[in-house]
Parts: sequence; C-alpha cells; structure tokens
Amino acid sequence: MIKAVFFDIDGTLITFNTHEMPESTSRALEALRRKGVRIFIATGRAPQSISFMKKYFDFDGVISFNGQYCFDKTGVLHDVPIPAETVLSVLPYLEEKQIASSFETVGANYFNLVNDRVRELIRLVGVDESEPQAVDIAGLNQSVYQMTTFVTPEEEADLVAHLPGCRAVRWYPTFVNVIGANSGKHIGISKVCGKYGISRDEIMAFGDGGNDMDMLKSVGIGVAMGNAGENVKKIADYVTTDVDGDGIYNALQHFELI
Repeated sequence: MIKAVFFDIDGTLITFNTHEMPESTSRALEALRRKGVRIFIATGRAPQSISFMKKYFDFDGVISFNGQYCFDKTGVLHDVPIPAETVLSVLPYLEEKQIASSFETVGANYFNLVNDRVRELIRLVGVDESEPQAVDIAGLNQSVYQMTTFVTPEEEADLVAHLPGCRAVRWYPTFVNVIGANSGKHIGISKVCGKYGISRDEIMAFGDGGNDMDMLKSVGIGVAMGNAGENVKKIADYVTTDVDGDGIYNALQHFELI
C-alpha cells in the first residue's frame, strides 16, 4: 500500500506553459489526502523559491536543493551544505571561464554573474520578472546547499573536475544543479520516510528531469511525466501523460490510488 507520494515541481506539479498547477492535479492531491497518504515536494528549488506552492496545497514536507535540505512541519530533518572550501575553490575557474552560477542558501540565491543563460532560466520557471544582481560570492559567509551552474553538457565534465566531492544533475540543456557526491532526492526521501516509518515499497514518486532519476529508481513506484526526457522514461516504472495532459491525475487513477 502506498503511504507517501513525492512530487517534483517544475514540469510535474507546475506546467512550464502557465507556471500554474493544473486543476486536475489539485483534485488529485486532495483525493490522496482524503485517503491518508502523506504528500511531499521533492525539488531542486531552494526553500524560499517554493513558498508560492502553499496557495495550491498544504504539503506534509519538502525535499529541497535536490535532497541537501529537507524539512517537514516539525522542523529540519536533513541538512548537508556543500563544504565552504569547495565553493571557494571553484570561484577562480568560474571567473576565468566566465561561467554564471547561482549559489543557493536557505534564505536567498546569489549569482556570481548574470548572462543570457540565467535570464533563460528565470523565464523558464517564472520565478521573478526582475533580473538578479551579481554579488561577491567569496564574501557570502552563508552555507551554500546547491549551485545552479550554467554549462552545457559539453562543458559539464570540466566543471565537475573543479568541484571535488560534488556531482552534477541536469534537467535542462543550459545548466546543472551541483550537489554533494552522496546527495540526491533519493537520499532526502530516505531521511523523511525514515522518520515516518515508511518503507521503499510504500513510496511513489513523480518527476520529469534528469535530477529525478535517482528518486524514481529508489521508490516502490517511479512515475515519469509524459513531458520527461527519454532517459527518465526508460528508468521509470510507469510513464503517464504530460503535465498539461492531467498526468498526475491519470497516473494516480491508473494505480487506483484515487
């Protein structure tokens, strides 16, 4: 029996077309709640970037920064920032190559520089219409949980070589999320479900991006959205329709959870 369901945000709960949650998804979440299923967000976003989700549903908890920082209504359950020395060590490389990166803390995201790839991401997720300002990252003095670094697949290997103890997960061609080598949404899920005594076979997860693959493989039922990449669909237990085609509602009906 499924006791907990984890949902990615962008391209899963929220459509890229309108930056809103489909009405069918809202109905599906309410139906799950009535059955006593725990419902969580599992996202690459920072905590301050998901506050808008409260208008749609009262989620039981959040896996943020792709598993680096997890919390529920009782408090923080998992807290693993990128070591400060790793962050500082990559700054000269980013400066030399003129690579933009967002350095993400619990309170805010900070950019070392702003370019067209950064602007493209802002338009994609519809976070804010204002353009971020570059700051001196070396002087932050805050824990960085994730870096969203704007490199193509061809540039990725060289970046990771300058980030010991880290790995990159990608859900869009122009950037990667940099997290700890032993981190991921699947680790966050294990921490959250450990608290609630929920086993692997009792978990379902929905996602559409490369950063969702470890999560989908680690749960009892991993569902890929119809708008997911082929690499994600191949490892999923089930492929539903896309986010704009009632994908979440249709999958939950398929598995007779609603």
